[in-house]
Amino acid sequence: MRTLHLAVMLVAATALAQEKPPVATPEPKVAGKAAAAGDAAAPAQEKPPVATPEPQPTGKAAATGAAVAPAQEKPPVATPEPQPTGKAAATAPLAEVPPAATVEPQLTGEIDVGYRFVQDAGGSRNVYRSIVNLGEGPKLFNGTAAWRNPGGKWMDRLEITANSWGGEPYNTGRLEAGLAGAYNFRLDYRNISYFNSLPSFANPLLGEGLFLSERAMDLQRRSIDAELKIKPGARLSPFLGFYHGSGFGRGVTTFVTDGNEFPVSTNLNDRTESFRGGVHVNFSRVNFTLEQGGTTFRDDQEIFYSGRNPGNRRTTLFGQSILLNDLRQTYGVRGDGMFSRAAVSGRPWSRLSFTGQFLYSQPSMDVQYTGQSGGEFFLLSAIAPYTGQLERSTGAAQRPHPAGSWSTEIRPFSRLRIVQSWYTDRFHVSASSVLAQTYNTTPATNLETRAFDLLVVNYNQHQVDAIVDLGKLTLRGGHRYVWGDSVTRTPTLAQGQGPTRPGELRRQVGLAGATLRLGSRFDLAADFEASPGDRTYFRTDLMDYQRGKVRGRYRIRPSLVLSAAFAALNNRNEAPDANLDLRSQQSSLTLFWAPNQGKRVSFTADYTRATLRSDLPFLEPQTFTRAISAYRDNGHHGGGWAEVSLAHGVRVSLGGSYSINAGSRPTRYYQPQARVVAPLAGKVAWTAEWRWFGFTERRYAYENFHTHLFAAGLRLGW
Repeated sequence: MRTLHLAVMLVAATALAQEKPPVATPEPKVAGKAAAAGDAAAPAQEKPPVATPEPQPTGKAAATGAAVAPAQEKPPVATPEPQPTGKAAATAPLAEVPPAATVEPQLTGEIDVGYRFVQDAGGSRNVYRSIVNLGEGPKLFNGTAAWRNPGGKWMDRLEITANSWGGEPYNTGRLEAGLAGAYNFRLDYRNISYFNSLPSFANPLLGEGLFLSERAMDLQRRSIDAELKIKPGARLSPFLGFYHGSGFGRGVTTFVTDGNEFPVSTNLNDRTESFRGGVHVNFSRVNFTLEQGGTTFRDDQEIFYSGRNPGNRRTTLFGQSILLNDLRQTYGVRGDGMFSRAAVSGRPWSRLSFTGQFLYSQPSMDVQYTGQSGGEFFLLSAIAPYTGQLERSTGAAQRPHPAGSWSTEIRPFSRLRIVQSWYTDRFHVSASSVLAQTYNTTPATNLETRAFDLLVVNYNQHQVDAIVDLGKLTLRGGHRYVWGDSVTRTPTLAQGQGPTRPGELRRQVGLAGATLRLGSRFDLAADFEASPGDRTYFRTDLMDYQRGKVRGRYRIRPSLVLSAAFAALNNRNEAPDANLDLRSQQSSLTLFWAPNQGKRVSFTADYTRATLRSDLPFLEPQTFTRAISAYRDNGHHGGGWAEVSLAHGVRVSLGGSYSINAGSRPTRYYQPQARVVAPLAGKVAWTAEWRWFGFTERRYAYENFHTHLFAAGLRLGW
């Protein structure tokens, strides 16, 4: 029996020796008789591998067994915690040693790719591109990816998004990465394909059947904006930023000479780059930002033509026909400058908060211009015809530009808020130029013109609002004062009044508003402002005006919401050189229905009735006679969208929008569409979409277009 007992104790000791101890602070070792007794007790209480346990040894046997078992045990890295006794001794050790807490990196995202087909495209291609401009081919409609790595050494998060890639007119990309408490990096990319070519715009030859646009652009604009913040939210948080923007493309513009305009081709190319750096200083009650940066600017334009161009004049000038045969003009503009910005925000008291910002920049600019033209022209200053001209010009400009703003919010009482804001923008340009001209007259005529231009625009605005909270009713009243002055070059049609013309801006505006809340089912808000008018820079700017807006929402049921809004503007300028009368109104209604939180079906519909009336005198450029520009627009605009979930996760969406305008330019525009998303397997779904675009004009039928767009693809998630 002693042999059996020794075997049992050896098995138990071996099991304890092979068990991985948990990482723990070593306990003090027990010495003397207590150690021997404890070592003997642990194996004695463990169940033997036989069915019926034998009587446990006592006396010398227990001591002998205790001495053998520890001798064969491997020394642990750390002394384990005291083990449980009784029945729990056989199972508890595995449960009491938890694995180390580790979080694996996680990658999630979704991508929506497909192919778009353009079918049955008819009508004006240029007008379609000016309004829609969606093309055919493979597309990345949407894409998102997020990587999380908690505890990462260099980066613990990375997010990437992309929208509308594959020749779309507007696509974007964004990357954001960072490490908690260390840094945050952001990179934004935007690409815009801008196309605008409407034959009826600024075209005085429509009556002769000439449908070529005299003002057109086909541009590509790209921008990159990056920013790196170090220790965001810390007491001192430095940052660096970079911006690059560029544009390039072709277009149509006009070459003007001798009172005639000639549509010609043009190439455009510009680029702007900006570098900045600074620091955020954060305290418990106030934050500061100091920033310094620099900007470089480049703009190149080339105008060219070769052929026979009679221009917009169909009559002779002093018996001389005006004709353009060839033209080449080049502009080159280079500029650079530094800028500084300081900002502060704080809440020194629970009832007081403020924000302020000041910006100063002073870029300088140099201009180089050369022009050469040939044809049949007439020089008014010499009253002589000529067949060509050569022009060279240089210029320079300084542009100091300070701007600042400040706002304060005070709560003298719990139900009263007083909000004050002030803004100023001072834009000054001082420029000089030298223009040398040579005309092919008999004899040749040489002219040199030196000019000094000054442009000064000062704009200021101060506003104070008092907001009183009466529980269910909130009232607002305030005052806005706008003032400024300007100095500009005298317009061409107002010669004889000196080289420059001063301007003034003065406007006193009264403000009022109210918000009514009746529980969670109904709320109503109204805003109104009015000014008796004083002085303004522009004939079409706000002068003697009244403007108001009312918005309301009624929650008929938790799943059914009805919203309505009304807005109106009346603006008059009775100055003799303006005599503007403008009125506009908008009324809209929106219905939203989503039973059971939209799990099976949801529906949205909206309708807007809009009217606009404008009367403004102007001077006919060809006959120099006064006329009235009368514009009328009476529009009905609306749309709807419904989403329905079918069996097996299939989701169908139907809807579209429309716009019907009557008045000076009657037009109709329709855009119905349908979409289907059907799961295939796992996180893979099939998508399909149909759109139809239809645009018609009653008076300018040559600008009508219609087309079908089909798109199909896959939506992948992970």
